[in-house]
Amino acid sequence: MNTTPHGPPAAMDVYARAQTLAPISASRRLNLCITGEGPITVVLAAGYLGITLDWALVQHRLSRRFRVVSFDNAGLGFSDLGPEPRTSSAIVSDLRAALAAAQLGPPYILVGHSAGGIRMRLFAAHYLQDCLGLVMVDSCFADWEQRLYGGPSPHLDQEREVFQRLLERAEAGRLTPEAADYKARIAVPRSDLSPAMNATFHDMWTRPSYLRTAISESLHLRASTAIEAAADKKPLGQTPLAVLSATDTTQSAFLESDAQTAAWFGMHDELAALSERGFRRLVDCGHNIPIEHPKAVVAAVEEVAAMAR
Repeated sequence: MNTTPHGPPAAMDVYARAQTLAPISASRRLNLCITGEGPITVVLAAGYLGITLDWALVQHRLSRRFRVVSFDNAGLGFSDLGPEPRTSSAIVSDLRAALAAAQLGPPYILVGHSAGGIRMRLFAAHYLQDCLGLVMVDSCFADWEQRLYGGPSPHLDQEREVFQRLLERAEAGRLTPEAADYKARIAVPRSDLSPAMNATFHDMWTRPSYLRTAISESLHLRASTAIEAAADKKPLGQTPLAVLSATDTTQSAFLESDAQTAAWFGMHDELAALSERGFRRLVDCGHNIPIEHPKAVVAAVEEVAAMAR
């Protein structure tokens, strides 16, 4: 999960419980946070292992003008565990089923942060007729590791090893605050979270189902399918597209050199070029734009909506 939004801790308590549990099969439900009203539905996809809380500041503002939905991927937050592998294709399929179950029909403006951008472009690649526009928020490509590292990222491997150790402890009933990896990954209680939120996150981060999902998403953030890679390059025609790039790259663990930063911004230029009405905008903050500069995301959504009229 990304850094928690700033503000009174108790104000976030709505995220300490399930909101709308949309049935997507006979045995599974996806948790949706649905707010606002309007003829356009803005769909917010969080980044790697992100949940609805990551969009709290953006969603509150957008709800004044749009119907807005954020969601927990299967196995995260309050969504039921999903079958493996947890690929971007599986995540998009779950989302489509949940939107239908909750009667949240098109037209959509798709907003994806970081890895969520891969998933929203995959959504658009299959269902462009349902999309009024897209907003990519410091998003990456399916082949980001090859572009940035020339091969596998050591950070992803190291994080997955931590998740594996935590999973083994959780399954054995030995995942306690004394465990070596506990404080590194499960850092609660935290002063910026209310007691209800601390309890919720402690429960999520220590569930074997969450840890299995984290391992699977990590593996398939790397092993993108040909379909997912093709979606990165599929032209969007006249569909409006905004690409937001964070200027403070020091907060990005995966950007360690000037060459990697240049490659990252190059990806964003390529993204903007997918649409004949695409544009790229710099945002003066770190990678977690939805939390650090929510107004920039809101402004981009409003601009895309105006272009689509």
